[in-house]
Amino acid sequence: MDTSISKITWTLALLCVLAGGAWARCCFPSQYTANQGIFRSTVRGGNLSIKLAMNVYYYDAINQMEAVLENIIEDGQTTTMKVIKDYNVTKTKYVISEDGNCSRTLLDAFKAACIPDWAYKVVSSKVGNSTSGMPIELFNSSAGNTTSYLITAPDGCYPVLDVSAVPSGPSPYMQVVQFHNITLGIQDPSVFNVPPSCN
Repeated sequence: MDTSISKITWTLALLCVLAGGAWARCCFPSQYTANQGIFRSTVRGGNLSIKLAMNVYYYDAINQMEAVLENIIEDGQTTTMKVIKDYNVTKTKYVISEDGNCSRTLLDAFKAACIPDWAYKVVSSKVGNSTSGMPIELFNSSAGNTTSYLITAPDGCYPVLDVSAVPSGPSPYMQVVQFHNITLGIQDPSVFNVPPSCN
């Protein structure tokens, strides 16, 4: 790489970090339920593929469990399924289709949902009105060949928007995940119950 270009790149990166200022790393609530809206575009076989999803997401860091009720429209086809991730006891991901069939894959160790150590704050702002709008913080959480930005609500460290993309290579994609209607706690713990078809 040209030395002058390299110096400029590092200088810009340093300025971004300094502009972001100091911030306290936070983790999302240990138990919460949220609605998720997901948009994902990928390229398959040279063709654009679009996935839209409206999910209900359950996160339980205390018991190291996750569950997602998925309603997906992908390339015009509608699918519903349930995903259960048990990091604690069986260390298995279960995918249950609408007809009851179940597939299983092993999981890596549980990682609490936190703003990554390597992320840096880009800006603090507000959604809507500049004086009375909801405070938000924008973080650059990019890593490797993945460009990603995370928007959180600092009061309670709630996830608001997660944008990620791999713009080139064999599997390029762009994904936007919006969180809304967040409720603390798990009102219905049975969402983590693994059905008999998975045993």
